[in-house]
Amino acid sequence: ISKLTKGLKALAKQRKVEVMHGAGKFITPHTIQVETTDGNTTISFDHCIIAAGSSATRIPGFPYDNPRLMDSTGALALRDIPDRLLVIGGGIIGLEMATVDSALGSKISVVEWMDQLIPGADPDLVKPLQRRLQKRYQAIYLKTKVTRIEAQVSGLEVTFEGDNAPAPQVYDRILVAVGRRPNSSTLGAETIGIQVNERGFIQVDQQMRTNLPHIFAIGDIVGEPMLAHKATYEGKLAAEVIAGHN
Repeated sequence: ISKLTKGLKALAKQRKVEVMHGAGKFITPHTIQVETTDGNTTISFDHCIIAAGSSATRIPGFPYDNPRLMDSTGALALRDIPDRLLVIGGGIIGLEMATVDSALGSKISVVEWMDQLIPGADPDLVKPLQRRLQKRYQAIYLKTKVTRIEAQVSGLEVTFEGDNAPAPQVYDRILVAVGRRPNSSTLGAETIGIQVNERGFIQVDQQMRTNLPHIFAIGDIVGEPMLAHKATYEGKLAAEVIAGHN
């Protein structure tokens, strides 16, 4: 990741692109305020592309201050291999991480509230995957949810609820992978009239335009699928439209 971002920095410098680090918020349809470590700066623009991405969804009431409870970013930065790992969420991100840790020697348990892994995917595709994973993992609990996580010296004690709920179990680490939410709440997009739906996704047309014709949005913040190659394509599309291409 650091190698990729260094490459992007060099590309930006070559093209005389000014990069500012800070929290941006719309003030008017043609200005944003950027809160930086040196104070606030106001930037005006003719066109704007919103590419603020998404964050891991958090389940209220869990002890997020405990380093043994992780999201997918934390799971990529593990310094040791947990003996017992619980993955909350049987979607693509959760299973991707579980597969890696399983190969590294962790005993994996997966808990999923829906009645199949990777909810929304074709069940005929998921069944052979589930059969394979069941042989490799310690447990897969479907139609089950976690109601409580308590920090103990020995690990994190988890209480379950649902059709296949086991008795409380203790895990070395827990990965919460119950999806991602768009980072739209702090942008001030709605205050200048940009349409945002009830789930927080910014509404765009086929050219990535918001309802304000000079403001575009791309990537996770405009909805599924939340994938990097989709965001790259949308960014190129928005830039070409702004440049006057068809």
